[in-house]
Amino acid sequence: MPIFFQVIANGLVTFAIYVLVAGGISFLYAATRIFHLANGVVVLGAGYVFWWAWVWLGWHPAAAVVFSLVISSAVGLLMNEFVYEPLRRRGTKGLGYLIATLALLIFGTAVVMALFGAQPRTFDFQTASLVFGGVYMTVFQLWALMISILLLIVFFWIIRFTRFGKALRATADNETVAEVLGVDTKMLRRWAFLLASLFAAVGGILNGLEFNLDPNMGLIFAVRGFTAAVIGGVGSFGGAVIGSALVSFLEQAIVWFLGAGWRNAIVFILLFFFLLLRPGGIFGSKN
Repeated sequence: MPIFFQVIANGLVTFAIYVLVAGGISFLYAATRIFHLANGVVVLGAGYVFWWAWVWLGWHPAAAVVFSLVISSAVGLLMNEFVYEPLRRRGTKGLGYLIATLALLIFGTAVVMALFGAQPRTFDFQTASLVFGGVYMTVFQLWALMISILLLIVFFWIIRFTRFGKALRATADNETVAEVLGVDTKMLRRWAFLLASLFAAVGGILNGLEFNLDPNMGLIFAVRGFTAAVIGGVGSFGGAVIGSALVSFLEQAIVWFLGAGWRNAIVFILLFFFLLLRPGGIFGSKN
């Protein structure tokens, strides 16, 4: 039984990171009908910028966090302004956006490797361990989980109870009607990318502190986020939360019982399972 609870505890840590990425991907699809897999670059870049400001330049950690969030959010916004918006004006359809986001993912990863090198980067960061009935968690892991939950609550409140959220939901239902009613859909998309990039950047910083940094991390998080979004139902924020939880806990169980070598394999197996048997996801339709 302690093993079961330890797997759950480990899964909560990865869930705290995955859900911020998957939620952004699902949210952006609902708002723009774009599978923004390049959100993985924001995760990657946020971690490395934070490391550069804190470890390399010696800034105060709080200043490094703010700097990383600003830069990463700006990168997400620029992707929309200089890639997605021009494609939208040309009437590009789904396949064009998919090629563009994959190109951004590859290009962004290459830029990070060129700037920071291909070797992993580590933080000299340690916190105390806590024991709850034989289950181990660190103080930082608890903080990471609380930060993630708080951001999810804030995100839900923004979507459900603010004017921005109402306009966003109207645009997701019918963009043409929303424009007729006076909604500035272009500005709405800008804010959507800014918000999703901010959440992904937080996930990148938390991941860097917990697992260190690797230049392949952007692709990994793009796959994890996409898988969680598909499982929950693309476009459903609640579905992204459920999908992230399923991916996280199953991944940790596989690592515990079969070894880390199976971690990526199980994610792809899970993705193929849902794409073949229920492509609409848990909260989507079967068709």
